[in-house]
Amino acid sequence: MIKNSLYTFDYFQPEEYHFSLDSVFLAQKVAKIIQPNALTEMKVLDLCSGCGVIGLELSLHSPKKLTIDFLEVQKVYESFFRKNLEMIHPQLNKSSEQYRFLNSNYQALLGPGFECLYDLIICNPPYFFKGEGLLSPSEFKNRCRFFLDSDFKTLIHSILKALKPNCYAYLLVRPGDNHGRNPVEEICQYLGVFGTAQVIDNIRGTNIVEIRKKSI
Repeated sequence: MIKNSLYTFDYFQPEEYHFSLDSVFLAQKVAKIIQPNALTEMKVLDLCSGCGVIGLELSLHSPKKLTIDFLEVQKVYESFFRKNLEMIHPQLNKSSEQYRFLNSNYQALLGPGFECLYDLIICNPPYFFKGEGLLSPSEFKNRCRFFLDSDFKTLIHSILKALKPNCYAYLLVRPGDNHGRNPVEEICQYLGVFGTAQVIDNIRGTNIVEIRKKSI
């Protein structure tokens, strides 16, 4: 694990639902992967960003200049993101567009303005499909844990649309054995001839899946 010069595990976040260390480890893993990349500047999307942990951690560990969009459907996270951004990058002008919070569903990526926009996408999506577990009385928690606002297929299609050709996305995906699913096979099916997917690592039982968009 990469050592932080700043103790960033103490992020601002809603009391009702906390991020896991999976997000921190994913950012560190991706930072190592992109380090030898020829690009010195990258436009990044932190998808299903919550309070911004993965993108902000990545910005600390990557030697490249990153411009990061943080796309999150639940607006309650925005105030926590702002506090975390100020903690991690206090030198930034408040009007800076280098790190933007976009309050939207990932279906928005299928619309105008996002096609082939990003050099890198990182994502910690909901882990469960509808019917794969007990719902909480809290709608907020349910939207964090379950695919309720859209579905897995739309997530993959959105990533494919927003990535530049020959660029990569990295997702945290739970194995679906207990529910009779193989998420990686599903991703490959959704990508079709336009991309590839493979498991490249595992974090505490959760797979890191690498998606590459082909140049066709």
